[in-house]
Amino acid sequence: MLPSVIRDAENKLGVLDGVILFAAASALFRFSQDIQEQYLFPNAPDKSLWASAVIGLGLLIMRRKDLSSIIE
Repeated sequence: MLPSVIRDAENKLGVLDGVILFAAASALFRFSQDIQEQYLFPNAPDKSLWASAVIGLGLLIMRRKDLSSIIE
């Protein structure tokens, strides 16, 4: 069963909403990438890449319950 927020919005979102959400997510992704490259390990790109992966996996593991309810 979908979370109530997604269930309520399911019939109200149109194609333009999807395009806007995609553009916003892309811009935020690019911003987060640049911030990570500048501040995590600026002189060690390999370390920065691995630190980003660990942070991302850590966040996914922390929110596992919420993500699994969306997938189901």
